[in-house]
Amino acid sequence: MVRRPPPPSAVSVAVALGLAFVVWTGLVLGFPPVPALDRALLAPPLTPGSGLAQISAAFALLTYPGLVYGAVAGLAVWAWQRRLRQLCLALVLMIVLGWGGYGLVKLVVRRARPTQALEVLTAHGYAYPSGHLTAIVCATIAAGAAMAVTRQPVRKRFAWQVAAAAIVAVVALDRWVLSAHWVSDLVGGVLFGGLVATVSLLLAGVHVPLPHDFVTEMVRARAPLPDDHVTRRAAVIYNPSKVVDWVTFRRHVEYELRVRGWERTLFLETTPEDSGHAMTAQAVAEGVDLVLGAGGDGTVRVICSGLADTGIPFGLIPAGTGNLLAKNIGIPLDAALALDVALDGEDKAIDLVGVTMDHRTRHTFAVMAGIGVDAAIMEGTNADLKKAVGSAAYFVSAAQHANHKALLTRVQVDDGEPVERLAHVIVVGNVGFLQGNLPLIPDARPDDGLLDVLIASPVTFRDWARVVTRVLTRRKRQDAQLDRFTGRKVTITVDRRDAYQLDGDTAGECRTMTAEVRPGALVVRVPREAATPRATSEQLRAVGAAGDAHGAVGTAG
Repeated sequence: MVRRPPPPSAVSVAVALGLAFVVWTGLVLGFPPVPALDRALLAPPLTPGSGLAQISAAFALLTYPGLVYGAVAGLAVWAWQRRLRQLCLALVLMIVLGWGGYGLVKLVVRRARPTQALEVLTAHGYAYPSGHLTAIVCATIAAGAAMAVTRQPVRKRFAWQVAAAAIVAVVALDRWVLSAHWVSDLVGGVLFGGLVATVSLLLAGVHVPLPHDFVTEMVRARAPLPDDHVTRRAAVIYNPSKVVDWVTFRRHVEYELRVRGWERTLFLETTPEDSGHAMTAQAVAEGVDLVLGAGGDGTVRVICSGLADTGIPFGLIPAGTGNLLAKNIGIPLDAALALDVALDGEDKAIDLVGVTMDHRTRHTFAVMAGIGVDAAIMEGTNADLKKAVGSAAYFVSAAQHANHKALLTRVQVDDGEPVERLAHVIVVGNVGFLQGNLPLIPDARPDDGLLDVLIASPVTFRDWARVVTRVLTRRKRQDAQLDRFTGRKVTITVDRRDAYQLDGDTAGECRTMTAEVRPGALVVRVPREAATPRATSEQLRAVGAAGDAHGAVGTAG
């Protein structure tokens, strides 16, 4: 995965803050004029019990580092719920590096507080650097980064920067009034907090909010369109039950489209009665140049079906629990990164699969279809538990359906001889990974024009253990209880009606499933590294994981 290089301005700020903190610490420890200046600037002692002393002590408790970092942790939870995983990582790093870092520096420097410090809870321990200032600077920069990532209006972000400077100044004034710190301690706290916040954002691949950003955005907004500008329009199909913060999501999408020259974005909301059929049909009818889809696996499957053979690129923004297609084609799970890929990535044609149940009910899927125990697991997964613990809920359901009765199964691939098995697991895959990143068919390729079929027919506990080991370790050795087939068409007939699933969603019951590949039917936007022809699901999943880890996208051109 090609890492997106951090802006030179942000790196320069981090280096400048690091050097400034080191130099300032050296002056505090070894340059006599600094301690002398500290003594000259020491605040007048407060009278215990006075009004000013009580107000200052209360404010110091309100801005105690533990409480401030607690607020940052709350912001991290907010970011995680909105799939802003890089921002969440940056905020966690700020807590760890900020809280732990200033405590470590205090132990190294071991500087005593002023003797006249008011005797309060927040004025104990070593003085340098100020923990209050470190924490509040981290918190204000964290909030500014969250506003930048979610594309808040320029005026609101500028107002926050002004307010943030005022908040930092008030906290510094309070610590000075209490004589809890020397002035140089306060300067050290500001420098260390700025350093921690900037480094955390850079390490997580998050934009560092800098004052010159406002000028850049205003100039960009007023820049005239070039003479050769081509009008492009996108449709956004979203599931409101999966998009946690609709206002933030829409503002973010509109901003990214607008700065790239896209016009008149069409927003289409799915309903409980229609998971995307009519919405996708409307987008196609209006001739949009790109469809963005935000939802779970069911919504994504319906959009893929509606876009089949239209040539309209599909930009996938993962918003569900499984996100099976996204994981199997290299799409990052971070919402901001996925949007970047959808707008700036490369087009890749992948296969879809047309499937007919009992010779009459027709569907299209992009990931996998199955009959039997895997469908029972999907159907039995508790929705509330899935929201709470994510993919782990599927393992709970799997344990509950461990005794699902095997099916007498007849499998015919293309024009080959039928094969009969007493099967527990019957899966037809276009790609290879299931929920929880289980590598069921890791060598499957989404663009090879072939289906991958897996039939598992274990009988004893030892058979089950061996089959699971074969699957998880990707062993190629033959096994009597595990069959793998590839072909363009497969017909599966079972001895009794049982549940079937499509891309992780149960869709009914059947006795016969006929699946046939539709080569290159869907155009998806993927990172450059995922556009490689005939890459396996395992390779593509690694691309998406690397994107989430490093904050990177491969862009076209």
